[in-house]
Parts: sequence; structure tokens; C-alpha cells
Amino acid sequence: MIEDGTFAGEGLTVLQTLTYFVIAPTVLFLGISFFAYITAKETRSKKKAKPVSLTHIE
Repeated sequence: MIEDGTFAGEGLTVLQTLTYFVIAPTVLFLGISFFAYITAKETRSKKKAKPVSLTHIE
């Protein structure tokens, strides 16, 4: 519903739409995932070195 005295602005181009709603979120997701993977890699390697008694039968 358009109110009195308001006008719609220009629409986005196809390139702007793809950039804002597809490319930027994908790049952010991949960047955050990469840093999370790198920081968790040290934790995973420490867990493999010494098994926990709850998950390992001697």
C-alpha cells in the first residue's frame, strides 16, 4: 500500500540483486566457515591424540 506523497525509488539491477542477495552472503558464509574450520582443526587433532576413557575401551 502506497501512502499519500510517497514515491517508489529505482529498482535494483540484476547485477546488484545477485551481488546483495547471492554473492555477498555466500562469500560471508564461506569465509566464516573457513575460519571456524581452521580454529577447530587444532581441537580435533588434540582429541585424536588422546582417547577419552568414556569413548575408548582399553
